[in-house]
Amino acid sequence: MRFLVITKANTPIPPQAGIALFDAMLAWVDANQKSGKMEQTWSFAGIQGGGGILNVDSLEELDAIMIQMPFAPFSSVEVLGLVDVKDSLAIGKKVISQMMQGA
Repeated sequence: MRFLVITKANTPIPPQAGIALFDAMLAWVDANQKSGKMEQTWSFAGIQGGGGILNVDSLEELDAIMIQMPFAPFSSVEVLGLVDVKDSLAIGKKVISQMMQGA
């Protein structure tokens, strides 16, 4: 199961905790990239936040990863499930076809 995760800062980070939080975030990203669970990561230019694509086996695994994100208490987090665009379009065509047959 693949998910797009988007985070944006919504609370200032206390300056005295900043260096430790940045180090913890780097370690969190490294660990999840090494495990293969985090396929891609990025930061947003000019915005305190970023995103990534996580590939996990369950929602519980996603939750376990995200609850460990060091910036979580200072961020709004949006998680979107990803599906293959060709599969999605094929399903859409099938639904419309079925609707037209019943009309």
